[in-house]
Amino acid sequence: MNDRPTPPGPLYHDFAWLGMPTAQLPGIYAPNQQAKAPVIAAYLLTAFARLRCRGQRDLSFAELFCADGFYTLLAAHFGASRATGYDDDREGHLANAERMRELLGLRQAEFRRTRVEAIPDAERADVVANVGGLYHVDDPEAVLDRSYRMANHYLIVQTVVSLARDEPDYFEKPAPGLSWGNRYSRASFDRMIRSRGWRIVDALFNTLDGNPRPEDRGSLYYLIEK
Repeated sequence: MNDRPTPPGPLYHDFAWLGMPTAQLPGIYAPNQQAKAPVIAAYLLTAFARLRCRGQRDLSFAELFCADGFYTLLAAHFGASRATGYDDDREGHLANAERMRELLGLRQAEFRRTRVEAIPDAERADVVANVGGLYHVDDPEAVLDRSYRMANHYLIVQTVVSLARDEPDYFEKPAPGLSWGNRYSRASFDRMIRSRGWRIVDALFNTLDGNPRPEDRGSLYYLIEK
């Protein structure tokens, strides 16, 4: 008799990396996770490894725009003593995040329903991941700067950029063809983030092949050290 708990589904992410494969929403979700997860997870573990090698044992992690909390739970799985996911829950994923936390036994993780812009200024984490939502907001630079201030040691950034435009000063709000969000080109986002003078440990680019439009297909990643 199989008494293994049944995870909810279908989910935004497949949690196989955490030892619990889950049915995933159809369409863009699986191919986009396959593109993004190896990079974001590598940056998360690199940040943790660097802090551990400096003798820090009590690690905290925050994930902005967490959806079903995949990276929050990944951080808890890999030793974060406190892992917090923030999301406005407009798509209703936080209930699945809570359920997966219980099923995986990762009680050091928690989830908060809030707009990222409304997170109290006093909240901090050793590693902050701003992944999956920077291109949804009205003022991406303000949200980016807020996430940098929130990070004690490392900031991980991922955002969608347009492959239809390549101008170094391109910025469009709302995003093309939509009534919300924003869009940079690969060159303009990179120029914007580097203009801040932050210490970029690593930067990568790939494509989100689940997204049919070139305006939504580019994906940039940064690991930033403070």
